[in-house]
Amino acid sequence: MKVGIALSGGGARGIAHLGVLKALEELGITIDFISGTSAGSIVGAFYANGFSPEEIMKIVSKTNLFQIVWPAFSWKGIFSMSRSEDAFRKHFKRDDFSATKIPLKIVATNLNTGEPQVFDEGVLVKPMMASCCIPFVFDPININDQLYVDGGLVSNLPVEAIRKESDFVIAVNVSPVLKEESLGGTKKMIERISMVSINSNVTRSKKMCDLLIEPKGLRSYGTFDIKMAKEIFELGYEATHYVFENQKNEKGISSLLSAAKK
Repeated sequence: MKVGIALSGGGARGIAHLGVLKALEELGITIDFISGTSAGSIVGAFYANGFSPEEIMKIVSKTNLFQIVWPAFSWKGIFSMSRSEDAFRKHFKRDDFSATKIPLKIVATNLNTGEPQVFDEGVLVKPMMASCCIPFVFDPININDQLYVDGGLVSNLPVEAIRKESDFVIAVNVSPVLKEESLGGTKKMIERISMVSINSNVTRSKKMCDLLIEPKGLRSYGTFDIKMAKEIFELGYEATHYVFENQKNEKGISSLLSAAKK
């Protein structure tokens, strides 16, 4: 059974993906395909390159994407991601999709066409940065004379990217939209508008997966809460074990667990 995993965007909440991957390893489930958007693309890129969830945790905690950006102050955005590219590139032996141990697909939004772009060949880090490029916070990323920003705008839960080649798709959504009583402050308002706007494409993607994992409690953490990495990791880890324990008798999951034991 070929298993694919789709990792959503969500800023620092994406660290929950690491907890999910750790739990899946303990359950004996091998991942054959990975797709990722935004924070999910970072986790996916490192995992596809052979890093363990614990190793990725250390790297992401020390290499805070939102602290090492280089100021640009252009009309298109506030920051440039050029320094971020260098910071992540140094961790990979080769900056190329062909060097990954697990097939990887990264989704970004093509501003020129208004469509999602799935990257799965050529250089890896630049598409990864494009997928994380929050509009109006970072300058768009130029790849082959096309401008790209956060993939979450068009495909925040990239199930479709790996649906055809996977027998079973696990989707991990770390950006749940819940009711908010207070929306005070510009920063919170921008984040809320972004989450509401991407929720429609997440709803569509949920219908295409075989198993959905949405760790509870993640809305207590903000996009930039890297300092809460340990707690966020645990939410993903616990949610995964909970789902498999409580749904282990369902046909698809029981087949997945049976295959993992062989």
